[in-house]
Order: sequence, then structure tokens, then C-alpha cells
Amino acid sequence: ADAPEPSESEGSAPADELDDRPLRVLAAEDNATNQLVLKSVMATFGVELHLVATGRAAVDAWASDTFDVILMDIQMPDLDGIAATKLIRAAEQETGRARTPIIALSANAMTHQVKEYLSVGMDRHVAKPIELAKLHSALLGVLGSDEAEPRQAAHEEEAGEAAA
Repeated sequence: ADAPEPSESEGSAPADELDDRPLRVLAAEDNATNQLVLKSVMATFGVELHLVATGRAAVDAWASDTFDVILMDIQMPDLDGIAATKLIRAAEQETGRARTPIIALSANAMTHQVKEYLSVGMDRHVAKPIELAKLHSALLGVLGSDEAEPRQAAHEEEAGEAAA
């Protein structure tokens, strides 16, 4: 089927294409228990999950493959989620590559922390421990319509709906 071309600001496939294939998710998470949680949750959603344990590995995986969305832990060894996001966003700018939505995953969910995640180019934040409904909502938010606010926290979705 002919699908609309993705907009320059959106790195994900159009929502109607996602019904025809598994969602491709890159997840950067260093904690083994959280990795198991992500595997379980992503299996529930029926997505194709590529799991890495460091921010550096996330940047490398993103550079060598295409993903619909990235789930980015904030605190990781080697390169944290903020630094990894900055590198990905800079590379997108330099190369003209389509923007890949990034969802921050962190127990650090105070307003100023979430604002920092959004300011470096992350699109949403989901607090840990991860709740299935909140992660699902954040995924739908970043993969939804282009009219939605591109950089809002998952708990502020009503603002994007009002703008649509």
C-alpha cells in the first residue's frame, strides 16, 4: 500500500504501516532486572526489540540500523542517556536522517529532570518502575499524528490532544 512519506521531523513509520509489521524498538538499559521487564512488556506489545546495555551501544545500534522508536535509560555506564540522545540528535541534524522518537526511562521524574530530558531532544518520559499503560501511551504518543506536540511528557498528553 502507498503510505504517506514520513515528515522530516518524524523518524518513525506512519501508524498505518505499523499494522503490517512489528514495531522496531531499540532499548538502552543497563540493569538486568529492568532488561527482563522490558523484554516482557515489549513481548506483550508484539514488537521487535533490540536491547543494548550502554548509551554508547545505543548510539552505535542507531547508527547502523533503523528503529521506529528508542527507549533510553538515563543512568548508564560508559555514556548516559542524555549524552547518547545528544549524539543521536546531532547526527540526525548533520546527516539529514529522519528523527527517531526517543522515550526517556528513569526513576528520576521530578519536573526539572523531565524538562532536561525533553530539552536535549527526548520526546517523552516514562517513570520507573515502568507501568504498561504509561509506556503504551508514550509509544502511541510518539508514533501518532504529526499534529501532536512532539516534546511532551507522557503525563501531559492532554496538551497535545488539545492542539490537534
